[in-house]
Amino acid sequence: MKVQWQVIVGIVLAIIIAIFAIVNVDSVQVNFLFAKVEWPLILVILGSVLVGGLIFFCLNIVRVNAMKKQIKTLEAAKKELERTLAAEKSRKVKVSEVEVPDEAPKPTV
Repeated sequence: MKVQWQVIVGIVLAIIIAIFAIVNVDSVQVNFLFAKVEWPLILVILGSVLVGGLIFFCLNIVRVNAMKKQIKTLEAAKKELERTLAAEKSRKVKVSEVEVPDEAPKPTV
């Protein structure tokens, strides 16, 4: 359900950005550090949205990879703890089988 809402919100935002870009078709001067160019505002808006989306996408990939690494680390720690727990349980069972009571039973007369 969460993914469906994300798709719906994404489509609505894309439509709003497209309408905003279409309304603004005037030519504007874009100043790069080394040159100045005249571009239609629609290209500037759509280019900015595209660059922002690419930055967001790249940051998301980095975050997902970090989470995958954390999952692997936690799974390895979980396996180690499970092995330790199984070893402790098996050792406790073996000790209780051989364990001798502290007091010897008293003879009944």
